[in-house]
Amino acid sequence: MALSSSYYSSSWSDLLPELMDAVFHSLNDVKDILSCATVCSSWRYSSSAVYSRKFVPLLFVSHPSSAYEETRFSDRFRVLSLDNLGFSGNDDQRWICGSTRGYLLTVNVSFQFEVSLQNPFTNTLVSLPPLTSFEDVQRLIQFQATSQHSGALTLIKEFVKKVASSKSLLDSECVVLIIYNTDGGKLAFCRRGDKQWTELESDHIDDIVFCNGVFLAMDRTGVIYQCELNPDNLKAVPLCTASPFRYEPCKKCFAESDHGKLWVVLQKLDVSDDFDFTTYFEIYEFNSETKEWTVVRSLRGKALFLSPQGRCVAVIAGETGSGGFIKDNSIYFTDGSLSVFEWESKQSKKLHQSGFCNLMFWVTPEDVLQR
Repeated sequence: MALSSSYYSSSWSDLLPELMDAVFHSLNDVKDILSCATVCSSWRYSSSAVYSRKFVPLLFVSHPSSAYEETRFSDRFRVLSLDNLGFSGNDDQRWICGSTRGYLLTVNVSFQFEVSLQNPFTNTLVSLPPLTSFEDVQRLIQFQATSQHSGALTLIKEFVKKVASSKSLLDSECVVLIIYNTDGGKLAFCRRGDKQWTELESDHIDDIVFCNGVFLAMDRTGVIYQCELNPDNLKAVPLCTASPFRYEPCKKCFAESDHGKLWVVLQKLDVSDDFDFTTYFEIYEFNSETKEWTVVRSLRGKALFLSPQGRCVAVIAGETGSGGFIKDNSIYFTDGSLSVFEWESKQSKKLHQSGFCNLMFWVTPEDVLQR
């Protein structure tokens, strides 16, 4: 007896969740898991559950010096590079500046320096306003034209420091916030369909995050601001000025734990008697209701992934990654090299050092799994 076409069209989405979970769990290539997430909502739900158990954030490496180096990375982490992203067009004509929700922020190298967010797993493209909407970039272009100085192009390349977004990037109400400027960190944002970036009065901003429905920014002294993006009343309101780490002379960044908890991570250097520099970390958790900070004494079975240009997130440690064990109570960070800080021993060690990597950060394919 022949089966109707309606049977075939519905059979894939009607598979038992237990069966889908078993099938997806047998997949060992992260791209296969992400491809399954694009089929339908039920497949996306099962894919998300399997991905969170099996995989950690992917490591984006802009220019591994060789196939051997990329293989070395892949021994521990799943790697994205310009050679295996599968982008359409000429990748040499774009700069990669960072990532948000699994999308890579790219800037076209030629006038008008178009800005896009591109999903490396689905090739979905979200266009943003060009950099020429900033007066600073227009001045750099004029300087380059009159002086023929190549340094202006380098400054434009490094113009965007970090990106964060609200909701899914496919949502019509999505807002994208960036840190920009050539000398000090300033804030600008856009909504889907905007032709220009809207600047938000700010200065010396080091990090941004979207957490619990609001954008937060942190300046170099450790002051936290809530970004109010109402078109009639644009402002960055100090949320907490009396933080315990204010004026600490070290790198500071936001990180997200589970259940919407916000962390501020301090990256410090310890100098021994023989002038050996060791990186160590302190973490503070912010209570949005009481506006109080508490010291995080343990990562409680989690591993934290930090990078200046990517999302910083804590994941459950365990049998994850492509071939290795991701240790709990550890911080994996990129800072010109790939290193790990083990919380209990308070020791840092380099996992990989490369003089050829121009950019390295973590990518979490959140939009593919949760949209």
